[in-house]
Amino acid sequence: MTKILPVILQTLIILVAGCNNGTEWHPLFNGRELPPYHHYLGRPDASFDVPGLKRDSLGNYLESIGWRDPLHVFSVDTRDGEPVIRISGQVIGGLVLSDSMENYHLRLKYKWGDKKWGWMKGRPKDGGILYHQRKGGRQEFQIHEGDVGSYWSKEVALDIPARWTKDLPSAILKAKPFLAPLVSTLGDSMLIFDENAPLCHFNGIGGPKDWQIVIANPYNEKPAGEWNTLELICWKNHAVHIVNGEVNMVLLNSFYKDNGENHPLESGKLVLQSEGAVIFFKDIEYRNLKQMPGVLKKYLHN
Repeated sequence: MTKILPVILQTLIILVAGCNNGTEWHPLFNGRELPPYHHYLGRPDASFDVPGLKRDSLGNYLESIGWRDPLHVFSVDTRDGEPVIRISGQVIGGLVLSDSMENYHLRLKYKWGDKKWGWMKGRPKDGGILYHQRKGGRQEFQIHEGDVGSYWSKEVALDIPARWTKDLPSAILKAKPFLAPLVSTLGDSMLIFDENAPLCHFNGIGGPKDWQIVIANPYNEKPAGEWNTLELICWKNHAVHIVNGEVNMVLLNSFYKDNGENHPLESGKLVLQSEGAVIFFKDIEYRNLKQMPGVLKKYLHN
């Protein structure tokens, strides 16, 4: 008995220490209903019928759908015998998983559906995770078919270890003709994440408010039809993107502007995007972090 007690005590210490370090996972989807927040939808394509929404003389919609969901863009479904969230992608918008989160480790699985809407013809399937979304700033974990884990954002200042490359992935080359008129940073040469490269500073606050884009590296998406595991680690105003177990993006020292003053971008809404294609999500969970994650220690000295 005297030999067993120290073993039991040591096990209890490990368990308690694990809880203190934020090892307990909490679901963000209960498998029965959508998260209880105001989700939002933009202007639908003119080909869709949304009663009560104003159109111009050419039939184009003049206003967003807003907090309603008459087209059932967001729903609970079943795949492979498990409950999932289905996002149809029919209208640009977002499904809010949480109204405000900070210092957390998010983990979820996604896979593409078969349908892509007509207004996305010729482009890869698109989606994304918006995090730290708030007035004046946000980050995006890109879920773009063939380009998963890349960083997109506006009106944020931050640092990313990155280098220039002209070897652009096919997913970006396919999307460029459609997005280039709106996104000047989609050039012939773009920045790609490289953990050994110097920090590249972006200033979307004081400078031109164009999209800030850094390509993920390495790409690690599974073939179409298979589930992919995404992880997002947010600690203070730093973040890490992980795709199927591999880190492919690190963001450091993020700031946004509010009332003329700069503030660390440390918290905000967590949102799944609807962007033109059917996508399924499951096993959506998070754990709170109480100390700096080891994956960030090589980049931060305090």
